Amino acid sequence: MAALAASRRLLLLLRPELEPCLRSRALNPCSGRARWAGGLRRAPPLVSCRRDFSDEGSAYAAKNSAPDEQFLQLSLDEGEGDGVVPGISESVVKDAKKSAIELLAVRAYSVSELRKKLCGKNYSADTVDSVIADFKSRGLLNDGYYAESFSRSRWQSSTWGPRRIKQALRQKGVPEAEADQATRSVFQDDRGDEDQASHGFSEASMDHLFAQASKQWLRGSSLPMEKRRARIVRWLQYRGFSWGVTNSIIRKLEAQHPP
Repeated sequence: MAALAASRRLLLLLRPELEPCLRSRALNPCSGRARWAGGLRRAPPLVSCRRDFSDEGSAYAAKNSAPDEQFLQLSLDEGEGDGVVPGISESVVKDAKKSAIELLAVRAYSVSELRKKLCGKNYSADTVDSVIADFKSRGLLNDGYYAESFSRSRWQSSTWGPRRIKQALRQKGVPEAEADQATRSVFQDDRGDEDQASHGFSEASMDHLFAQASKQWLRGSSLPMEKRRARIVRWLQYRGFSWGVTNSIIRKLEAQHPP
């Protein structure tokens, strides 16, 4: 069931104009799929980049589920000839697209990551470039949204700071401009107050960080003050926070949680 749902979403991403057809099929009791009577909800145009991330990226479908072959074939048949570069076999491009869909059905990829995966399957550079260009034009690949979703997930689930997030995005091949924009959208807001100007963090972001740091601070309550302070410094620096943010958090911790 999860595999079928995933394949339908992928098909709608590739060929959104097929939604009326799929909806009518879902409502047809003779099709054997009357349980879809609620109709299909159109998937967001950039599912691969807007969902929450696991350790390696966001999942389109349940782990280890494969896209339904019937819908994969239909999506490829409908897109046959799209974006094919002269001199490249259409069957090879179709096969490469199928491989890319199967990869994206498991988790999100940056453009660079997907390119490496396809090249690792021994497709030619021209074939891979054709698939990448086609998927970007369809909205299946977008480094900007990928970077923002990755940044927000790492900040909320692991309390990573901008520097560590940017380092991870660079390793994934995300351009620096996209990484900078993503971290600004996560850590800053439109208010532009004094603290944000000096630390690059909104008030809400600082409050969230302080709440997480407080847990670490209280766990070290039995330690001498110097060791306690050094422990928090290491915790913040390891996660990629600047010294300005680190110092501000420590001063607030000492004021609100005195020994």
